Amino acid sequence: MDFKSITIRQIRIWAWAAVVLPISALAGLFFIWRFSPETFLGYAFVKGEIIMFTIAVVWWWWAMYTIRNLIHQWDETRDRVKEVSIDIKEIRSVILETLSKDK
Repeated sequence: MDFKSITIRQIRIWAWAAVVLPISALAGLFFIWRFSPETFLGYAFVKGEIIMFTIAVVWWWWAMYTIRNLIHQWDETRDRVKEVSIDIKEIRSVILETLSKDK
């Protein structure tokens, strides 16, 4: 791998961490404050809640990223279809012109 690829991958990891970790930490603090576990089982429940919340946050941001990419691809496809439509119209006009000259 080259420096650029490694750096871009690291930036993506840090960006994900910057999005997910703060809100997960806040959720963890809330769960600990709200349920104030006193037993091992209580802490296990809070740990499970934090993990599930973190997974939900990661999934949310993944879904938003995927939807953004889909919209971007649809825009590119729309533009390419317009280009193909223009090309087909030009070809049609050339064919009709050629056929009319032959008659």
